[in-house]
Amino acid sequence: MSALAHIYLSKGYTITGSDQKPNNLTDELRRLGGVIYEGHNASNVSPCTDVVVKSACIRDDNPEILQAAAFSIKIVSRGELLREVLTEEPTSIGITGTHGKTTTTALISHILEISGKDPTVVIGGEVELFRGNAKLGRGEMVVAEIDESDGYFRNIPTKYAVITNIEREHIEHYRSMENLIAAYREFAGQISEGGVFVFNGEDPVLKSFSITTPPRARKISFGLAGNFDISAKNFRYDKFIEFEPVIRGVSFGRFISPLIGRYNLMNILAAIAVCLEQGLSIGEIAKAANSFGGVKRRFDIVGSIGGVKIVEDYAHHPTEISSVITAAREFNSSGRVISIFQPHRYSRTKDLAREFLNCFCSSDILILTDIYSVDEAVSEAVKVEDMYEEIDKTQFEKVVFLDKRDIPRFVGEIAKYGDIILVLGAGDIREVSSLIVDRLSVRAGA
Repeated sequence: MSALAHIYLSKGYTITGSDQKPNNLTDELRRLGGVIYEGHNASNVSPCTDVVVKSACIRDDNPEILQAAAFSIKIVSRGELLREVLTEEPTSIGITGTHGKTTTTALISHILEISGKDPTVVIGGEVELFRGNAKLGRGEMVVAEIDESDGYFRNIPTKYAVITNIEREHIEHYRSMENLIAAYREFAGQISEGGVFVFNGEDPVLKSFSITTPPRARKISFGLAGNFDISAKNFRYDKFIEFEPVIRGVSFGRFISPLIGRYNLMNILAAIAVCLEQGLSIGEIAKAANSFGGVKRRFDIVGSIGGVKIVEDYAHHPTEISSVITAAREFNSSGRVISIFQPHRYSRTKDLAREFLNCFCSSDILILTDIYSVDEAVSEAVKVEDMYEEIDKTQFEKVVFLDKRDIPRFVGEIAKYGDIILVLGAGDIREVSSLIVDRLSVRAGA
């Protein structure tokens, strides 16, 4: 939402909005001339408003939505406004998927910007180059992360579409895996004439897409374990990423990135596929990508105190969590991995309960805390205590369930030189990161 507000403020529109908590993104919108209210109130909506835009987590009984309806103001979803942004330029690049879409979008945007393409950018995370999550470009190109959670993405056409992977997610909306896959098929079917479909060739669901997507879309596969259009050999991804790009069977020198993890190597391959299609050489892509330091809250090292690293990551799906913990283990092979996890949504926690039990096993110490509900009603039927009871504790040095407020003190007592502390989740668990840094700083006498 803040990225779209940024784009339209930059275009000269009058923008107002509201958020439950002020943050650096709302501060930036105010700097650009936006009027941002704290909290949701009917009085925040003026009768002279032309359009009200709502995110997927805003319910129909929200006081501002009710007021907009009372004033007969047009109400649209975030996806509808994003569709408008994407259709305004001749070259539209849309990235979606269960995992990796934020980093892939950010990396593509970074490469194109460094290479002089001056794209309009809409990202679900903050990037240093853009000093935030959006930028209005002057080129005839827009790069956007496309969220799949509410299903509207099936109505968004693009010239270049990337699907990073498809896994069971957002079943509270889709009701079944079959419906979710059908929505992704519809998204791929919206690729415009002469467009390109870039997809993860390792993903079993996406393999079938390469056969069933419209013939008007040229298909480019990427992956590591198999024969793909864009691949890599002689790679490493423990302390940093280094590999030889293989483009349709031909190797091209060395490619180095400060990112880590197999999952980020896959994101880089997707970005290479898209950027080659924009006329860049592999050398230009490699040079630009080398300066990409990642996205805020994606393996984001927020502190290093007394030999202890504190890392924030947005991971909230079992596959993401497992990938990040594995990457941390490889990155920090000589020390312990302490994982702090806050589940995100009751519906996700219930739907993926079995998967959550097995995704933390590369950790040495696991700290669980209560569910971040987002817009969902509190459910006594879904409890983190149940997860705590069922996890096989013999796989860990220690497993604890704590109130979020008690986590900094606990970590301050157990952390030791060489540890890496992962703060995992899409909710407000990030708030403990700075408190942990403060606690360790006091302990170290800093």
